[in-house]
Amino acid sequence: MYLMIAIYFGSLWKIFEKAGRKSWEGFVPVYNILVWLKVIKKPWWWIFFFIIPFVNFVVTVGCNVETARLFGKYTPKDSLMCILLPWYYIPFLAYDDKNQLVEPTDWTKSEQRNRRFIHDHITLFFICPFVGHALLLIFKLIGSKDKPNKKTMACEWTNALGFAIVAASIIRTFFFEAFTIPTGSMEKTMRIGDYLFVNKMKYGAKLPQTPMSIPFVHNRIPGTFIPSFVEWFKLDYTRLPGYGEIKRNDIMVFNWPVGDSVIIHDAVIAHDYYGILRDEAFFRWINNLSVDPNTGMPQEMTYKAYAKDVDEYMNFTRNEFINGGPIFSKRIEKTEGITTLPIDKKENYIKRSVGVAGDTLQIINNIIHIDGVPEKLPPEALFTYKFYYNKNASIPPEQFLSDNYGMYYYNDLQNRQINKRPDEDIDGVKYIVYEYICSDATANKIKSKWNPKKVERENKLKGYDYAMQYQYCPIFPNHPDFNWTRDNFGPLYIPEKGGEIELNDSTWIIYKRAIEVYEQNEVKHVKGGPYIINGKEETSYTFKQNYYWLMGDNRHGSADSRVWGFVPEDHVVGTASFVWFSRHPDAEKGFFGSIRWDRVFSFVE
Repeated sequence: MYLMIAIYFGSLWKIFEKAGRKSWEGFVPVYNILVWLKVIKKPWWWIFFFIIPFVNFVVTVGCNVETARLFGKYTPKDSLMCILLPWYYIPFLAYDDKNQLVEPTDWTKSEQRNRRFIHDHITLFFICPFVGHALLLIFKLIGSKDKPNKKTMACEWTNALGFAIVAASIIRTFFFEAFTIPTGSMEKTMRIGDYLFVNKMKYGAKLPQTPMSIPFVHNRIPGTFIPSFVEWFKLDYTRLPGYGEIKRNDIMVFNWPVGDSVIIHDAVIAHDYYGILRDEAFFRWINNLSVDPNTGMPQEMTYKAYAKDVDEYMNFTRNEFINGGPIFSKRIEKTEGITTLPIDKKENYIKRSVGVAGDTLQIINNIIHIDGVPEKLPPEALFTYKFYYNKNASIPPEQFLSDNYGMYYYNDLQNRQINKRPDEDIDGVKYIVYEYICSDATANKIKSKWNPKKVERENKLKGYDYAMQYQYCPIFPNHPDFNWTRDNFGPLYIPEKGGEIELNDSTWIIYKRAIEVYEQNEVKHVKGGPYIINGKEETSYTFKQNYYWLMGDNRHGSADSRVWGFVPEDHVVGTASFVWFSRHPDAEKGFFGSIRWDRVFSFVE
C-alpha cells in the first residue's frame, strides 16, 4: 500500500498533465486524490473510501482500471496488468509518450463494445470471482440481454457488485456483522441455530489488522484450509470511539484468545492447539505406564508422577505436531495441520462477560463471586444435574422435555442436553440415571412433576483429579500448582490497563501469556531465577490494556475463560444485538417446522 502511494505521487502529475490539468496538482496530498477522481469521472466523496481498510484496496483497484480506460487499454494483458501490477502499469501509462488519452467508450458502436468484451469480464471476475459470472448467467438464462446503445451487462454487473461490496464491507467493518451460534455454550440465552447481528458500534469498531483479504470470508476459503488473507501487509490495532463501555454481564463476541495457533480439522473446525498439545503429551506418557492387573488402569497416573517427564513429552509431541505426526486425541480423528492466525482472523466466539478489568473473580460451588459478592445468575444459566429414578418410576419422555423445556437430544454428542447414564447402585438399590443440562428453575419443575429419588447438581471441588479423565490441567492457568476446577475457581485478579502485579512463581504462571503474547513482550524466566522482560530484570509488571473474563451461560457445557484464560481488549469484536432468524438443530422437523418463531427478530439480553 505504501509503495502504491509513492507510485501515485510519482506518476499522477504526468497523468494529470496528459488530461489537461496542472502538473503541480499531482504533488499535493489529498488534493491529488480529488483531482484523480475528477479525471476518471468519479464522485469526489469517494475520497473517504481511501481511509477505510480493505475498502481502500478495492477502490484503488477500481481507480486503476478507470485510469487504464482513459488511455483505451482494454486488451486482456492491459486489464491484468492494471489490476495485478499497478506499481508497474501506472508509471507506464504516465511516462510512455505513446500513451495518450482517448475518447470514452461509445456504447452505440459495436466495435468499441466488442473491444471491451474480455476486459469487462476480467474486471467482473476480480470484483466478484465466480459469483459475479454465475449471477450474470442466471439473468441471461431468464431472458435478460444487453441493451443496444447501453453499457453491457458485464459492465453494469461490475459496477453494481463493486458498489455493493464496498457498501457491505463498510457496514460489516464499522456497524454490524452477521454471526451464527454453532454450539450450546450459551444455551438458552443464545441457542444453537440462532442467527444474530453483532453491534460493533457500542464498544467502537476495530479496524482490520489484515485488510487485504477475500471479502466476507473470515479466515479460510470455504471448504479448504487455504487462508483467505495475506499477512505481508498489516496494520496496528486501532479501535474507533464507541458510545458505550464493556460492562459486566454483556454478551460479547470476541476473537478466541488461544486461536493464534489452531489445529485444522476437516478444513473447517479449529481446535485449541495448546490444550490438545497438553492432553496429547500426557496421553502418550500414560500409554507408557505399566497397568495395574487388579484395576486395569495405568499405575501412578498422577500429575506429580508426570512432573519429571512433562518437558520431554511436551517437546516430543510438539515436534510431531509441527512435522505432521499423528494426533490421537479423541476429539480429532485426523488433522490437516497446524496454522497460525493474526488477532482479527482468529475464530469468533460468543460468551457473557462475567468479569471486567480490575475485578477479582472467584467461583464457589458453581456461583461466581466478584470482589467477594456472589453474582445473580442469568435466568437461563444451565448446569448439569443428575436425576435418579426408581426402576419402576415414570421417566419424562424426551419429546416432553423438548416441547416443554426446550431441551434436545440428537446425534451431535457435544450439544446434547439429555444424556442417559449407566445405572447406579445406591445402598443396594439400582437407580436409572439421567443427566440433564438445564436451569435451576427447569430442574425444580422436573423434580416436582416426575418425583425422582434424588437430584444433584454437578460440583467439582478444588483438587478434583482430571488425570483420571486423561486430561492434563484443563483448567486455567493449566498448571499442576493450581487445583482449581470449573466449579470452584480462584480467586483471580483480572488485569486492567495501568494495573500492577508483583511477579512471583504464582503470578508468573497466571499472567505469563498475557505479558508475553497479548502485550508482545520478550520474556525469560527459569523457576527460582529473575523475571526478565524485554532484557530487563523486573519485580513487577504494569499492564498495557484491559482484560475480561468470559463464560458461557451453559456453565457445564462451555469451553471459556476457565479453560483458556483472559480475553484482551484488542480481541473484543462487539456485543450481540438481536436475533434475526433461528432454527432448531433437529433437521427431522423440516425447514419450517424447525423455525423458532418466538426468537425471530428478538433482542438479546
